[in-house]
Amino acid sequence: MKFHKWLTMSAALALVVATPARATNGMRMIGFGPVQNSMGGVGVGATLDSASILSNPAGMSELGLRVDFGATYFSPSVKYSATESPGLGGMVVNQPGVTFQSDKGASPIPAFGIVIPIDDRWTFGMGAYGVAGMGVDYAQNLYSSPTYTGYQQMRFTPGIAFKLNDMFSFGITLNGMWATTEWNVASNFGQAPHLGGSAFGLGATIGAKITPIQMLTIGIAFETTSFFQDFSYNTGARPDPMDPAGPLLPGGIDKLTFNQPCVLTGGVAVRPIDMLLVAVDVEWINWAATNGANKPSFSQAPSGAMPWNMNWSSQVVFKFGVQVTPLDWLDLRAGYNYGKMPLDPSRAFENIAFPAVVENHITLGAGFHIGKHFAINLGGMYAPTATLTGANADYPPTGQAIASYTTSMSQFGLDGGIAYKF
Repeated sequence: MKFHKWLTMSAALALVVATPARATNGMRMIGFGPVQNSMGGVGVGATLDSASILSNPAGMSELGLRVDFGATYFSPSVKYSATESPGLGGMVVNQPGVTFQSDKGASPIPAFGIVIPIDDRWTFGMGAYGVAGMGVDYAQNLYSSPTYTGYQQMRFTPGIAFKLNDMFSFGITLNGMWATTEWNVASNFGQAPHLGGSAFGLGATIGAKITPIQMLTIGIAFETTSFFQDFSYNTGARPDPMDPAGPLLPGGIDKLTFNQPCVLTGGVAVRPIDMLLVAVDVEWINWAATNGANKPSFSQAPSGAMPWNMNWSSQVVFKFGVQVTPLDWLDLRAGYNYGKMPLDPSRAFENIAFPAVVENHITLGAGFHIGKHFAINLGGMYAPTATLTGANADYPPTGQAIASYTTSMSQFGLDGGIAYKF
């Protein structure tokens, strides 16, 4: 098939699978696609499949002509309870100490990649993956209101790789992104709903791989900050719940600046014997620059929207994966992923609204080869319950009047995919 036909087909499929995602290292997926996910998210030192387009584009040089398609069924379980500061009569926390469960359900997460060698040195690739997301849907309690939040990001990545020789390869992708951010919180305290905000973003990923000896590969990848357009929200004038007979609260177009962080990852893959692959990645995610102090921030807020201050720290993530091939037609995979939660316990409301508390992830999977060209990949992930407690007891405007809170989350995911090597 001609190159331009492959390009047309891959672009069309990428648009078909462009649906929202949820995530686990902060707001990011631990890996991309069923193979990486079943090995703890590794993919910078080890080249596993077309998802290398995202994790380390230099790896495309190793893959040959292939197509990978997969999806994840991702299901989080999120809860919280809280108490309010004295003297507020239940206005801040309607039901002190009662545990609330988020009503947001499971999500499908797409994974699609295609790799096309151009000649012996140059390789083209393109992918469409769910990359990041988070959110909750709680019944009325905090600030006498429901608490609803949501963030989803889809990434579309064309890229190119160059193989200098058998030891060195390099790659780069252009990261085109589409994201939605929305929330409806403290509505009974006069806060306007901010729903349906979407924006396009751009960034890039560059990567390199070196194979000093046949059994060892070392990789490094840098993903730039993902710069998004401001998310825009139309807010209307509305009655003031504190003074229903008084003047209306103002409306207008609120605009939120909310980028996504740069990421630096190094990885090592070792194949001591043909049937065994062991891989380790260490990843630094610069959350402090995009989700840190007084982030995300409004560039304009005529509605009087209260500012966000997530105050996340940057995060170091450790990924471990192993693949054993006991039979020519069977790959067995396992992995572990750990990233200390980036949250500040004193940001009580933000941590309830965006509870990025999960730290440990255990993964398993298998690949079944049918003939020389076709494979089916299956996997699963379980993140045991992680819990955060804290408080922000000062009264407004300097505090949130939450005397104590506990928020917890567990997750599981099921992966499935197919791969075809030409």
